[in-house]
Amino acid sequence: MKNKKGSLYIVSTPIGNLDDITIRAIEVLKSVDICASEDTRVSRFLFKHYGIETKLISFHKFSEKSKTNSVITILESGKDVALISDAGTPLISDPGQYLVEKTIERGIPVVPIPGATSIISALTVSGFDLRNFSFYGFFPRKSKEKKEILKIIASSASSSVLFESGKRLESLFTMISDFLPESLRVFVAREMTKLHETFYRGTIKDIKEIVLGSEFGQKGEFVVVIEGQGIKSYETSFDEKRLLEILMKKVDRKLALELASEILDKKRNELYKIKLKN
Repeated sequence: MKNKKGSLYIVSTPIGNLDDITIRAIEVLKSVDICASEDTRVSRFLFKHYGIETKLISFHKFSEKSKTNSVITILESGKDVALISDAGTPLISDPGQYLVEKTIERGIPVVPIPGATSIISALTVSGFDLRNFSFYGFFPRKSKEKKEILKIIASSASSSVLFESGKRLESLFTMISDFLPESLRVFVAREMTKLHETFYRGTIKDIKEIVLGSEFGQKGEFVVVIEGQGIKSYETSFDEKRLLEILMKKVDRKLALELASEILDKKRNELYKIKLKN
């Protein structure tokens, strides 16, 4: 007789403050046979705090594919496994997607244990319209990918959320100011639920100075929320498009838009729409 398969629990853990964990999450972490952790050194602090003695195994983005088969073998033997990341909800810009896909393929139960996530936490205090929003994870490193995402955000009527590290924050703000209207509002959450939790609000024109000029500047982890903007349809002539194309080739984007705005007597918001259609 075959053993009953175990279950894979996707367990959300605190994003900073250790008190932000559910009773159910603690119970599951204590009851499973093994816990797969993104970084066992980080997880041990949480386990010690709540008296969790479950065996920890390392399971990070560099080992996910190589260790997935062994985790599935454990599950198929009838044992339960929990998956946790360093902070927040697993799989959201964290490892685990490959494991979940393969687990589902083998008919093994996958059970979510809801809890903290920095995305929702930041959105709820942003003050922006939350009926719809888009999440882009960590801002890409490659210039082409950055531009593609910013083009999408520039044409979005809903709020956009992304992650960025402190050391690359200045570069992010510089690119945002080149692609989006200066009057658009931005909310930045730093080190949420931790000792130095800080929130910054301002327009794209001012946010870079506000954040980088603050006491903690570029230290910590950041969630950036960009306000959505209403999209209007603008009629543009061939000559207007041609002028903008020429300027874009000759000078940098920001100067091209400023010159085109003055020459055509159109707001920069309108010119963004012309550029995005090209």
